[in-house]
Amino acid sequence: MWLRYKIVVVGLAAILVTSCTRDQITQPIPGNTLPDIPANLQVFGAQDGAIGIEWDKNTDASQITYKIYRSINNANNFKYLASTTSTYFVDDSLEYDSTYYYRISAVNSAGMESALSDYVSAKPINLYPPLPPTLVHINARNWTNTPQIFISWDPPIDTDVKGYNIYRSTADNFDADSAHLVAFTKTSSYTDTKNLSLLTTYYYKICAVDKGNLKSTPTYIASDLILNSPSLIFPADNSTLTQLTKFRFMAASKPAKYKLVIQTNIVYGVVQEFNFSSDQVDQVITVDASGLSLDPFRSYVWRVYTYTSSDTDPNSFSDYFSFTYNPNQ
Repeated sequence: MWLRYKIVVVGLAAILVTSCTRDQITQPIPGNTLPDIPANLQVFGAQDGAIGIEWDKNTDASQITYKIYRSINNANNFKYLASTTSTYFVDDSLEYDSTYYYRISAVNSAGMESALSDYVSAKPINLYPPLPPTLVHINARNWTNTPQIFISWDPPIDTDVKGYNIYRSTADNFDADSAHLVAFTKTSSYTDTKNLSLLTTYYYKICAVDKGNLKSTPTYIASDLILNSPSLIFPADNSTLTQLTKFRFMAASKPAKYKLVIQTNIVYGVVQEFNFSSDQVDQVITVDASGLSLDPFRSYVWRVYTYTSSDTDPNSFSDYFSFTYNPNQ
């Protein structure tokens, strides 16, 4: 009897030990199982160069990331496109003549990735023209032997814009049509060098053009004119002065804003600037410099800049003249 009891007790203990060991082996480790395949993948929009897809949120694990895979014009060549923690994704900057296929997977915090979902597909439709560019800046430049007018702008928010039409006229009431088209550019700036004349005001409008060739309404007019350069008179180049109370130069042929700069050399070392506007044209302008402080026996350079539409980039500028200040001469 005692032996039988012992056998039974040992057997029960063995069963309990085996049972506990089995539980430890088969217990799922959190995050160590594949997440479910995302469900209900569908297209919620496909127009104007963008396709939006959405799906149901995975509830089988926390901290799920979704991977988006895309294939173009067939359902057999899916490549990784992007990841998101949201339950939607918008794919933009697409071509109108292509069909796009999408599949997605779920990835848990342990990096385990589910199988791919079934695919959905769509072809973006060009429904609406893009918005016009904004914040147009213009700067006429007589900086080199080739006069030019530089224009820049902020692109619209549309993702299907392929470039911009640049329209120009010498009249401010012109239409943005083929008769006034001077260029097309893919960037958000343009430098016009085509048949420009000094002292002529040029007016510009810009239209955004999308990949389906729909055009935005034109921007507001931006205008500027290229000035001739001011000519320096006094102090004369390579002169020596015992005192300096004024600067004199010949004004440009149109009203302008001016900056007269005195420097220790042509690269840096600004000593003083005089900023002012003048309506005088082709006349000598005198700048009072009685408060200017200069070091004795030192050489300086000076130059005059003109400004029109921009307060930071000059329109034109004079040559540099140098002089030496020698009060004891």
